[in-house]
Amino acid sequence: MSTPLGKYPGDRTATGIVGLETVVYGVEDLVLSARFFDDFGLETVEHGEAGHTFELPEHTSLQLRRFDDAALPAPPEAGSTIREIVWGVDTAAHVDEIAAELASDRAVTRDADGTIHAVDDAGYGIGFTVTKREAVILEPQTFNTIGSVVRENERAAFYDRAKPQHLGHIVLYCPNWSEQVSFYVDRLKFMISDTLRGSGAFLRCSVDHHNLFLLRYPNTGLNHVSFGVHGVDEIMGGHKVMSEAGWEPTWGLGRHYIGSNIFYYFRNPSGGHVEYYADMDSITNPELWTPEEFEPDAPEALFAWGGYPPPNYRKSYSEVQAEMANLPDPSGG
Repeated sequence: MSTPLGKYPGDRTATGIVGLETVVYGVEDLVLSARFFDDFGLETVEHGEAGHTFELPEHTSLQLRRFDDAALPAPPEAGSTIREIVWGVDTAAHVDEIAAELASDRAVTRDADGTIHAVDDAGYGIGFTVTKREAVILEPQTFNTIGSVVRENERAAFYDRAKPQHLGHIVLYCPNWSEQVSFYVDRLKFMISDTLRGSGAFLRCSVDHHNLFLLRYPNTGLNHVSFGVHGVDEIMGGHKVMSEAGWEPTWGLGRHYIGSNIFYYFRNPSGGHVEYYADMDSITNPELWTPEEFEPDAPEALFAWGGYPPPNYRKSYSEVQAEMANLPDPSGG
């Protein structure tokens, strides 16, 4: 799913950032959140009273910590949510340069292993560390079409469940949207892939079409974190397991126009949503990609097919659960 570092000219920023390394949630119910990500297909590498850590095959990770953990940055919204976004960087020298840049106008702390921590211009906790990621190379998918058969005398690949391979991108709400975009583009050198006029910016630090999507919104908060899988069949294998386990599918199956990725979203008890995605645009040479600006209320701002998200898409997990608890008993009991 991911590509070897150094293979393409567009695989990192000018500041050496190569992609998401770790996302850290602060959650109110560790057991519930851990069960969600188990069902989602992530592999647990640490679990205990303090929290849980899941690792992907490329060695990126997801951490669940208690909401009241004093070591976490301040939450951007009430309830369970994202608490820190740690970006992988190609060298320790580049981490030092980022630290010096950020220290010019905000507090920067450093761990014993060299990881640095700060906050961005919207107040989200951010970190930067030398990446541990390794390339994951999956076999190309085969599709038979009329007059062109590439899979002969064998069945297609099917999936009983999903096993995400790649920590792809995160989507954040930003009331100070212009300043937030400038922070990532001008100071951290993220590249602009496409924009929604005055309200959204798809930013990348790798060959993926976007690793960070910033949305203008009245309040800070998490929209979703996205995980790459092999293809649509694996997405639907994940959907089968998740829906049978009782987790709420919130949007999909569909394909985005911007980025081209196929998607399915689930409401996440840890905050926001999570997305299975596959077949995203890959920008291997920035000189060969021209960013486009889209009208935010046009259908293509959200989808090529699959329709609009449901009306309750932006409600939190706890809000939806409370509404369901207050519904009348259909049996009359």
